[in-house]
Amino acid sequence: MKEALKQYLQTNFLFEFDEQVTEDSDLFEAGILDSFGYIHLISHLEREYGVRFDEGESEIRHAVSLTQLVTLVESKRREPVQGES
Repeated sequence: MKEALKQYLQTNFLFEFDEQVTEDSDLFEAGILDSFGYIHLISHLEREYGVRFDEGESEIRHAVSLTQLVTLVESKRREPVQGES
């Protein structure tokens, strides 16, 4: 999943991960993401990985690097689906 998301970010936001922009870099501070781009990214994660993010979730607001995004999606994928026991 990490490599697929990395490729998506590089292709859709037109940059390359390197020694200046690493997998742990804050993509907002690096000038790669803005709020509009982040909304598109979250929509992609929901579609591609079958996860759902609620607007009020604090975790989503703090996931600003590739590493943090992967960790967040992986944790969401482990959560039980509502209505299942």
